[in-house]
Amino acid sequence: MEFFSLSSVKYIVGIICIVSLFSGASAATTSVHILKYASDGITILNETTVTYQWLEQNLPVQGDGVTHYYHQGPVFVDDPDPVKESMLRWNQEEDANVQEKDMGAVKGTDLRDLCELVGGMPPDGSVKVKAADGFTKEFGYRNVYSPPARQGPLVVTWWKADEGYVPNYHEGMRLVFFADTSTNPWTIHAFGNWDWHESADEQSWYYYRQGDQKYPTTTGLSVQYVSDILVYPGSPAQTEPPHTTTTHAAATLKKTGFTPFVTVCALASCGFLVYSIKKR
Repeated sequence: MEFFSLSSVKYIVGIICIVSLFSGASAATTSVHILKYASDGITILNETTVTYQWLEQNLPVQGDGVTHYYHQGPVFVDDPDPVKESMLRWNQEEDANVQEKDMGAVKGTDLRDLCELVGGMPPDGSVKVKAADGFTKEFGYRNVYSPPARQGPLVVTWWKADEGYVPNYHEGMRLVFFADTSTNPWTIHAFGNWDWHESADEQSWYYYRQGDQKYPTTTGLSVQYVSDILVYPGSPAQTEPPHTTTTHAAATLKKTGFTPFVTVCALASCGFLVYSIKKR
């Protein structure tokens, strides 16, 4: 008895193929690959891969598992005076769209300590924090090695209250700024937009853009699914070299949620789909 036509099977296989390929694309990461580059931005001087278990056991743990940390989202206000409008959006009072951006009671590892695993960052260097989906944010030496209290240390978090460790902590590993309580009306640990304005160079400010309008926000600095830490000497890196060894390729699949089973199923499904279409 025929339940599905060949055409129906093709559509089903196509859906399976797509789901298989992308189901792990935003999965929590459980390890981080750290690399340090030479002055040419290509030659790898040192690298290592560490799991969240190793980080917890061997490096200082940031966070007590009770204290919540907050970032700040865009402040959507307008004013005919462009200077006043800009200041309103920076929200120096840090009293808008903050409590809604609760990163949770998280624990993790200081980005500085991760850089030190491969020899550290030079004073004129920079570090890219890269997500499994390719998204990156870059930070200078001062913000990583001597952050002001209103910014706080940059912490790659791997545990969150109510969720536990990654991968159950679904947004982890996640970069969270452990700011102090000094600049908001609720005395919570909030990393506000003006905090970043005062802590970083202008080239590092982050904006949410809507048409020709731009709104400062610190939530965009909170990289999710952190998979790689790339340490560069000198000015911010212009290029990021491919790293295509078999070992790292397999590690990348694992970090992005592509288990061997899912990968094989996805490839097999795609192959069958192509074969079926060609036969038609």
